[in-house]
Amino acid sequence: MSNNILEITDFSQKELVSLIKEAVAYKKNIHRHKSALTGKRVCLLFDSSSLRTRLSFESAMHLLGGSTYFVDTDSVLHEKDGTPREIYEDIIDTLDRMVDAYVVRDYSQNMLEVLKRKQYPPIINGFCQIGHPSQALADISVTAWKKNTWKLNYIGVCPPEGSGVMESFVYAVLLLGQNVTLITPTGSIIGKNYGFHKTVKMLSKYGGKLTITTDIHNSMKTADVLYVDEWWENKKDFLKRQIGKYQVNKAFLKNAKKNIVILHCLPAHPDREIAKDVMRMQQSIIFDQAEFRVYSAMALLKKVLC
Repeated sequence: MSNNILEITDFSQKELVSLIKEAVAYKKNIHRHKSALTGKRVCLLFDSSSLRTRLSFESAMHLLGGSTYFVDTDSVLHEKDGTPREIYEDIIDTLDRMVDAYVVRDYSQNMLEVLKRKQYPPIINGFCQIGHPSQALADISVTAWKKNTWKLNYIGVCPPEGSGVMESFVYAVLLLGQNVTLITPTGSIIGKNYGFHKTVKMLSKYGGKLTITTDIHNSMKTADVLYVDEWWENKKDFLKRQIGKYQVNKAFLKNAKKNIVILHCLPAHPDREIAKDVMRMQQSIIFDQAEFRVYSAMALLKKVLC
């Protein structure tokens, strides 16, 4: 049976709760399993830039006693002049003999498709545009640590086209049986994930509900957690997109609870989707959230490799 972690929905509710508890336990004692993965090797197979995902998995393996090897897929697929150098299957068949697991960031999803044909070594999706399980685990875990519970009312603000990060977060919340609201300019969401709405419907059996709305005023009154998205698009000029009243600033938060916590997966564009002063206000746990990427990576790696 495959041990791949491609999406947060690869876990049962019981497994997700266990992983949250494990991540929070690593926050309390980061050295609690310092020899758990001694001798284990993980390949970070990335085709695009990364700060938190790459560093969190490198740190996590070091803290658990294992090793990581970073491979820039573009550099092995092509010569410097762009000439094709090697095919996906040959790269994977080579790496399979040298590593015990993969963390993959592959926006083309071509490398991922080759890896998914195999049963071993296992794969952790490190964000291939349509899903980010290690991010979603960190998001839920940091709020559980801060609030001492994951039984909360979650709100996200994002573009109507959808977002792989936000959709993984929605899946995690619903898997825990909690309610989540997405605020979008259209009151609808298409979804980057094929079958997003079908998956949401399936997860409703746990008792949670997804609401999609344009209503900032009333939504913010009940929010315990506000997740701000990057509003990223695969376009050169995506930063020129106007967000208007959906920028998370003090006006957006005027009806919010005093003890709301604010998340952003980063990278952020200050004063675009989120105001600079909001990023660093007392209710912001954005950099705690980034720190929890290490703990979520530790929990996932231990599960996959032990």
